[in-house]
Amino acid sequence: MDTTTEDHEERETAAGTATTGTATAAETRKERGRHRLMIVEGAALVVLIILAGIGSAIGANWRVEPYTDHITVGSSSTAIAANGLSTAQEGTYKVKTTKLTIKLTDTVSVNAILREPIGAPGKRPACVFVHGAGTGKASEVYGDIAPAMASAGIVTLVPDKRLDNYSWTSRDYQTMARDYLASWKLLAGLNDVNPSQVGVYAESEGTWIATVMAKRQPDIAFMILTSPPVVPGRDQMAMAATSYATIAGAPQSVVDELPTLISLDFSLVGLEYADFPAQDYYSALTMPLLINYGTIDPSMPIEQGARTLIDAAKRNGNANVTVRYYPTNHQMRTGSSLSLPGLPLEQHYTHNLEDWANAIAAGATATDWATPMIAGSQPHQRFAAPSRTPHGIIGSVSLALALMVAQILCVIATVIGAVALWGSGRLRASRTQTLMGHSHQSEGTPAGTPHFGRGTAPLLAASVVIPVLVAGALGWYLVTLGKAALSLTNRADVLRPGWTVLQIGAAVCLLLLFLMFTTVMHNVHRHPDEPSIATGTGHVIVAALVLAALALSIIVFMFWGLR
Repeated sequence: MDTTTEDHEERETAAGTATTGTATAAETRKERGRHRLMIVEGAALVVLIILAGIGSAIGANWRVEPYTDHITVGSSSTAIAANGLSTAQEGTYKVKTTKLTIKLTDTVSVNAILREPIGAPGKRPACVFVHGAGTGKASEVYGDIAPAMASAGIVTLVPDKRLDNYSWTSRDYQTMARDYLASWKLLAGLNDVNPSQVGVYAESEGTWIATVMAKRQPDIAFMILTSPPVVPGRDQMAMAATSYATIAGAPQSVVDELPTLISLDFSLVGLEYADFPAQDYYSALTMPLLINYGTIDPSMPIEQGARTLIDAAKRNGNANVTVRYYPTNHQMRTGSSLSLPGLPLEQHYTHNLEDWANAIAAGATATDWATPMIAGSQPHQRFAAPSRTPHGIIGSVSLALALMVAQILCVIATVIGAVALWGSGRLRASRTQTLMGHSHQSEGTPAGTPHFGRGTAPLLAASVVIPVLVAGALGWYLVTLGKAALSLTNRADVLRPGWTVLQIGAAVCLLLLFLMFTTVMHNVHRHPDEPSIATGTGHVIVAALVLAALALSIIVFMFWGLR
């Protein structure tokens, strides 16, 4: 074999060896790639598991349940009468109206309107009126109830609500009870009033104040509690919100998420009165009670509340509890479930108040009533006010707001970073072209210029834009739900498909998080010869901000029930 042949064989052998080496290196890189893929997929799975855990624990772990302990009325008539007693009827007396000023403290006084029956014999029973939420002036409320009762022989006093220490964020029921008791004591001290027959009429929120008054002043002769929430405010709001959202046509998954919001600690904005311990004052309900509810009032526990008060009074040895149901709204008015101005009182309402109060003043006991203790329109409470309202991982308004603020700041920082990168890239490219000269320009990004890897920029953009769009749509959805609930308008045609679209949007965000995370992880573990997600510190920071903004967005969506 000649030298030429030997050289040729050596070259073939070397080439074969090189080819084999190249193949082996390729196989090694491929094996490393598979190994990295397994690591990335495992890490992504861990992230999904963590998110699933957050999703299941981020909200409250309770739901508002259906109410089942229904009441059967003894009669469809709301009439109230006691055996052997004949009492003055509405319109029997003309009414004298006097404007008063009542001193509450050394520096605070309120106006009041006193109404007295003209010519009524002897010392008369009397009643002081306590405002519910949303009212404050004596001249603007009880203008049909108080005069009607006075015309049946009952002296009535309607004071202004003290408003200098009352707002939507802060209410002190102890102080308010003290203030209304000043009016009660003034009324009890009038010459034509029997001090042992002075009672209280209260509506809605005012019934909480009335129970505190009873605790402070055991001599209150009777109580008329109209639309009483009975339970603590947070529990009542849970029931009411569920009822309103159901009427509005919200999907069940949305209704089930309402407890997450209601269970939050609202101390950041006040609202401590939401946890007013109503049950602590049940022991003071030893006087005769008249409880009134409207059957088309979706905000109150109309059956649960009545049972709670009856049971509480019974524990106190008090069986003199009368309950009446009217086909009315929260304010005992007909024509709408909403509390709209100008609606008329139910036609029998004031007559029943007067008959009951006058009978109590005449000494009627629990065994003296000729009419059923529970009567009127058949009530049907759909949901029960819960007895407990524990929160989830996010337990306060401050934490929820901090989470949303962090999400917004990450999005803003991402946008600013992207704009800064774009501007610096254009400036760098311009300088490079100037140095190279127009005749030596090359298309594309000059070598060594920091940039995102191929296909990464669109993923980053989608990871910012889509969550922002979903967040905007969620805000619109919540506003639409709120308007429909407050107006008692069924918007199921919008709310149900709208929620489905939001769920799809949240799922897309979750997919984007998976893609972003796997992309980042792949580049962290990449081979030195493989392309990176980005070159340059600024690009890496922007990618990290996008990942953080996307993760925070998903947690926010989970908080609002998109999970």
